[in-house]
Amino acid sequence: MATESFFEGPEKKLELVVTPDFPSLRALGDGVWERVVAAAGAKVISVLRSEHCDAYLLSESSLFVFDDWFVLITCGQTTLVDAVPEILRSIPKESIAFLVYERKSEHFPEHQPTTFVEDARRLGNMLPGRVLCFGDEHGRCIQLFHTSRPYEPERNDPTLEVLMHVIDEDVARQFAPARLPKEGSLAQCSGIDEILPGFTTSEHVFKPAGYSLNGVKGEEFYTCHVTPEETGSYVSFETNYDFRGQLGGLVESIVDLFRPRAFDVVTFLPKTRPELAIEGYQLGDRVVHTVNGYQVSYFQYSILPAGPRPTREIAL
Repeated sequence: MATESFFEGPEKKLELVVTPDFPSLRALGDGVWERVVAAAGAKVISVLRSEHCDAYLLSESSLFVFDDWFVLITCGQTTLVDAVPEILRSIPKESIAFLVYERKSEHFPEHQPTTFVEDARRLGNMLPGRVLCFGDEHGRCIQLFHTSRPYEPERNDPTLEVLMHVIDEDVARQFAPARLPKEGSLAQCSGIDEILPGFTTSEHVFKPAGYSLNGVKGEEFYTCHVTPEETGSYVSFETNYDFRGQLGGLVESIVDLFRPRAFDVVTFLPKTRPELAIEGYQLGDRVVHTVNGYQVSYFQYSILPAGPRPTREIAL
């Protein structure tokens, strides 16, 4: 359990791809996905539907369901691995082409119901797999379990995660319910929707604090989650937008908006290792592992000690 003034923002993530002969995951219906989400310890708040995707805003983060794959992201004290047995009620093991479970290091891991090691052990008992760590397992890191079944991703299959710690206090205040804009969405007023324009979005502001946004356009999605509490402020941004050739500019636009003291970047790219340098920040750990045809790169950044962070006018 969390302290009264603290919410655990860093997420757990489960992504699953089905084999080509499996029917559309979207055809399973809302009831199946509501049960999956409930098994993880969250609930569905709303659904945004497009031609290619059903995007669910959750009480703790998001779920995106496409015809042949889905990604479920949860935060707080959720137990995401508990959703896997429920998933296997609708998707048999032989129909799982690829599964990856990812867990970001928490601010207060002692308050989590499980550890990553316990989660990975449970997953390994259900599906053969491999465990990897990106970064310092005793500090900031990403830990990952993935199935060992041979899998070849499509050439155009990128994923970007930007995971930000200790965001600017003025930025954080925008996401308090008392500061909601009188006109327009918070995504518009905060500038989030300028990062990847042209997406259809849905958002939710939590009480006493917290914010979630889902965006869809064609076969692309993005999601942004803000934990603005003074203790452990945190923001995550994830997308499968094709950022190749523009990774630095995209990451800088995200970081400039929230101005964190530290952040991590994770990319999944088929057979590609990107380079990344962000002005005003120092690169610490950089780790690359091969995961079933993906090159998974992890970059860890901290703000340079000299000089203040840049300022930006905030529209309310």
